[in-house]
Amino acid sequence: MDAQKYIISQLDALKVPFAVDINPKSDAEMIDAILKFLFSKKFRKFSIPEKNQAIIRAAVAKNVVNNEPIEIVFPFGGYKLWRLEETPEADWAELFSIIYFVRWLKPVCALYLKGVNFTFWLDEVIVSKMNNVPESDVAAYGKSFDALLAFVNPWIPLNMKFEVFLERSRYESYDAFEAELATEVEKLRQVRIADPKPLSDEARRSIEMNVKLAEGQASDPMWREKVDLLHCAYYNLQENNKRVRMPYTNENIVAFTISLDSEGILNTIPIGSAKTSIVRFWVGVGALQKREDSFIEAILSPSQIEKANCTWEPITVEGLEGKNFNRIRVLSLI
Repeated sequence: MDAQKYIISQLDALKVPFAVDINPKSDAEMIDAILKFLFSKKFRKFSIPEKNQAIIRAAVAKNVVNNEPIEIVFPFGGYKLWRLEETPEADWAELFSIIYFVRWLKPVCALYLKGVNFTFWLDEVIVSKMNNVPESDVAAYGKSFDALLAFVNPWIPLNMKFEVFLERSRYESYDAFEAELATEVEKLRQVRIADPKPLSDEARRSIEMNVKLAEGQASDPMWREKVDLLHCAYYNLQENNKRVRMPYTNENIVAFTISLDSEGILNTIPIGSAKTSIVRFWVGVGALQKREDSFIEAILSPSQIEKANCTWEPITVEGLEGKNFNRIRVLSLI
């Protein structure tokens, strides 16, 4: 089997109905059954503490009792890492993650008539200001991501809905956003002057990976701290608008590649990004790993790309357009 046949086979498999062998007789039984699928170890990458499970149960119960879709939110930056050859558009990593999410949620949709609403919550409003990524690149990513969701739609269950929410949509204008953010930056600056704390090594590495240094920025010994200040002030700004922030910090279920307990988002199901990966799709690239006469999807981080022994294989999937979908990396080892 070549790469093209494999990917088409995985898309076709999404259309195959999931056979449900249970018939819940009450809301309580339905809630238990839905949670069993959502917490499936086949997809989940980390354990979920009991207190977090209780929050997620409450979210599912609210949806079931109100006879409405299960609401799931996936927050992310809404850009492609500038270091990658694939930037600024979505690539196989995004497609593989979407396919993975469909596989995860198909049993829920087969069991529960109202199905699932899955919202990709994009924090794209801060990307240019924080990471020095051009607004044109952010817009190009958003356009390619929307196109990818439209491409996948014919393969997914009728009661599964993918949608996108843009954080910038809650501001009257970009100028209004900048003014509100500047206020939060100054508040946090004063807090940090009074109680300075050094950046962790992990935070420094993340900043250095994501920020495309502007001319002269590296000469400022505090540039990383300034980026972190902006980043944290942005989250404080979101917290100020509970009506917007609450749906993905408490009210609904959050899906993410890892647990978000450290950020206070306790309703997270750490679902990973593909069967063998927790690499975030927007800062990685999609590849296929050889498995005898077949393949398995992988998402590679920049450091994994450097170490991987990859070859490029041409590919054409009807309806799948964009500069990153006419070839794919194939590797024997990750």
